[in-house]
Amino acid sequence: MIKQYSDEEIAEFKAFYEEHGVVRLPGLVGPAWVERILATIDEVSKLSDAPRAEGQSLNFGKAEGRMTIRHMWREIDTIREFMLQSALAEPLARVIGSKQLRFWFDLTFIHNGAPDGETGAGTGWHHDVAAFAFKGDQLGSLWMAMTPSSAERSRLMFIDKSHKTAQGLYATDLMKTQGLMATPDFDALVREGKENIITWDCEPGDAIILHPYVIHGASGNKGNFGRRVAITTRWIGDDVRFYPTPGATGSGTVGVDTSTMPIGAKPRGEFFPLVWPPEEAAKTGPRD
Repeated sequence: MIKQYSDEEIAEFKAFYEEHGVVRLPGLVGPAWVERILATIDEVSKLSDAPRAEGQSLNFGKAEGRMTIRHMWREIDTIREFMLQSALAEPLARVIGSKQLRFWFDLTFIHNGAPDGETGAGTGWHHDVAAFAFKGDQLGSLWMAMTPSSAERSRLMFIDKSHKTAQGLYATDLMKTQGLMATPDFDALVREGKENIITWDCEPGDAIILHPYVIHGASGNKGNFGRRVAITTRWIGDDVRFYPTPGATGSGTVGVDTSTMPIGAKPRGEFFPLVWPPEEAAKTGPRD
């Protein structure tokens, strides 16, 4: 149900990732899991307007033609079962070169398109690391398509090799900007031929690994081609440490927002479960 890639395929993925900051893994998630996850997302989406209970991790964000869901793994058994599989963590660990991987959180994107066939809200150019309370090159993200993704259906786009050229942490409109740099006008840089975009159409089950510093975004769903659903996951590798910077938060997660973690510490414990390698993960307790 989770595809196992050959050593040769992993080597090719790793080389491409190191050069470009992003790589596509075709067919990572099998159809049975895709079907289960989509059904679960549809059920969870119905809770978006319900009052949020005290201590609840699950939360929602909405824009025109777009919804996000965070932290399903904390409260939804099917999602937790899926996320904490060593088979899911393995290709990510091998591509980013981390001996261990701990799971952090999930973030689901649902792009429906706006009413009357208008294009819905997309996601502007950004890199993820600026919003993270942790820093490190092995702070990997694994994005997984649950429906087709294309130019009309909110395809992800990346500024090629930008993980090598980012000069600092770029702020977004939603972040405090103290100490952070203004995000460059990447659309203009692309038009001027100073930057290149790399992108793929994806089918359900395809996955993309992206470096925490790579610049990326997505256009809005045009609305007449079907919704685009994708779930992205954040993972903590060997070199990742707790270094919160202005604007960086735990994204509402217990274990970060309420953390007494010292600066420079490596996250451990029940909120950051060890998933890879499986033999070590099997030995750890909830508070390892």
